[in-house]
Amino acid sequence: MTDSPSSFWQKRLPDKRQLILALALLLLVVVSISVASYRFFWQQKESQLAWSETELLTRSSSAFSRQVGYIKKNTLLLRNSVKDRLKLYAELSDDYDWKSAIADEFRLFAATSELISQVRWMSADGMELVRVNSQGGVVYRVPEAQLQNKQNRPYIKQASIRPDDVYVSPLDLNVDNGEVVWPFQPTVRGVLRISGRDSGFLVVNYNLADMFDQLKQLNNDLVHLEVLDKQGGWIMSDDQSLEWGHVLRPTEEGVRMSSRFPDVWQSILSDGMDLKRHWGQGRLWSFMRFYLDEEDSLQPREVPFIYLVAHSEPTAFARWHLTLILSIALSAGIVYLLLAWWCWRHLQAQFTSKRLLKHLKREKRQTDQANQKLHEMNKRLVELQDELVETSKLSSLGMMVSGLAHDIYTPLGGVKLALSSGRQLIDKPELTPENIERVSVSLSIAEKNLNRALAVVSGFKRIASDRAIQDIQSFFFKDVLDDLLFTYQPRFKKRPKVIVMSECPERIEMQGYPGVMSQIVQNLLDNALEYAFHENEAGQIRITANQVGSDLELVVQDDGFGIASEIIGTVFDPFKTTGRDRQHNGLGLYLVHQWVYKLMKGRLNLESELGVGTRFQISIPLYIEK
Repeated sequence: MTDSPSSFWQKRLPDKRQLILALALLLLVVVSISVASYRFFWQQKESQLAWSETELLTRSSSAFSRQVGYIKKNTLLLRNSVKDRLKLYAELSDDYDWKSAIADEFRLFAATSELISQVRWMSADGMELVRVNSQGGVVYRVPEAQLQNKQNRPYIKQASIRPDDVYVSPLDLNVDNGEVVWPFQPTVRGVLRISGRDSGFLVVNYNLADMFDQLKQLNNDLVHLEVLDKQGGWIMSDDQSLEWGHVLRPTEEGVRMSSRFPDVWQSILSDGMDLKRHWGQGRLWSFMRFYLDEEDSLQPREVPFIYLVAHSEPTAFARWHLTLILSIALSAGIVYLLLAWWCWRHLQAQFTSKRLLKHLKREKRQTDQANQKLHEMNKRLVELQDELVETSKLSSLGMMVSGLAHDIYTPLGGVKLALSSGRQLIDKPELTPENIERVSVSLSIAEKNLNRALAVVSGFKRIASDRAIQDIQSFFFKDVLDDLLFTYQPRFKKRPKVIVMSECPERIEMQGYPGVMSQIVQNLLDNALEYAFHENEAGQIRITANQVGSDLELVVQDDGFGIASEIIGTVFDPFKTTGRDRQHNGLGLYLVHQWVYKLMKGRLNLESELGVGTRFQISIPLYIEK
């Protein structure tokens, strides 16, 4: 009788409840790992974006500082030059054209910088008396008929009454004859009140249009830069229609950050650090406040400032996010299917084994019932089988003992023969000096190798002990240096063309942290071996130690590539490395810097030149108080 199809598959499939439970547990594990992986890659991407945005903000802030940082000084310098010229003309003649004299001085001043777009002398009521324009490298004086009254402009009203106090205006668009100048001229003004007979105002306009064009070049596929005024209006944006929209279309909705991205704007306005971050609108925002007049940022009067805002590119970030989710989902799906298949096969094998076991038990019971008469014979057969098994075990044990005896006998026989030969040489009455010399040489070689082995063990033991014990203790620096160089011999053999030399007096006694001293030298050695020379390139590393007064002066120098001047100031920063592709973390020199300055209270000096080499000089007190 054959089984029906349903009973056939029921017999061959695992129990459904156990299979569902196993698959549910597997699903929970895979989902947990997927969520953890998603969080890990998200955090890595967030760190990368934060670092890129911080770098972009720093570079843009530096660009602003370079462009507007000298407004006050230049305005005062122009005031003094004008006064000197007027004084000179007055000494030469009482009847002179003082406006022409001022215009000549303005022309010379405007030609000194491409940023200067206008230089003006105004009366106390805001009327322009002399004005010089600079456009595209052409400097010219504006005819008097075209001069305007600027008494209602904010920078005239807010100018300081003190004669030597230069007022730096907020960043806005240049307006001429009541109309915004096109192309846009983002302008910052330096305003200085003039006292005396010709009282009024000296105003210098700085056109920052070229600077904003340069800032836009800092954008990349990962992060973009935007600039806002203090009310949240866009001065610079990816969307050019938003730039100066709050000035050109003040009633339009969405021309300010407060109406387009209110949550981001609230985060910008919140109290906190100078550099703040915010996740919103599907991107990471980083922003900082930049004062156009850093000297007045602590004064009671309001100081003009702008907001520098960096944010991740939303399209690229969304594409990366989708790719991440799809990759994790695809990987999780494949892993889950493989594990589910393995689980199904494993459970199937278990249930098959159980069914076969039940079948065998059933057949055994039937066989026992049908063969009662053969019970004694079967019992005897089982006893004989047990005897055969025990015999087989004893046979295997005998062969094992024989092999072991042979393996032990051979080396012991060699030892016995060697000792017997040595004893015969020593016990002979006619023992010759030559034999004695042979025995002595053998013992000397054995003693030498034993002493060398003890030295290796002792060196490793000291290094391990020193690095495990973090208490202040007395030691000799040469011992620490010798132990480290000895343990580094295998690595030096891999770089045979790099010669490592050391010079250190024997008795430089110190009280401090020998383990940290060993680690400092090791990090500097690692840095030289990794970065100073190409693989298979010849070179030299020299370690010199001397006692100078109450300090240890340690010098580690090489004749390798050297360090580029543009990065030499950042080599001690954490995570700064050019070997990221070789799994370097950029913490070696940072830890050296921290140990020398904070733990050892010492000093560290770095000198490097491309093509010449690098020199680290460290001064550390010989005695550190407990």
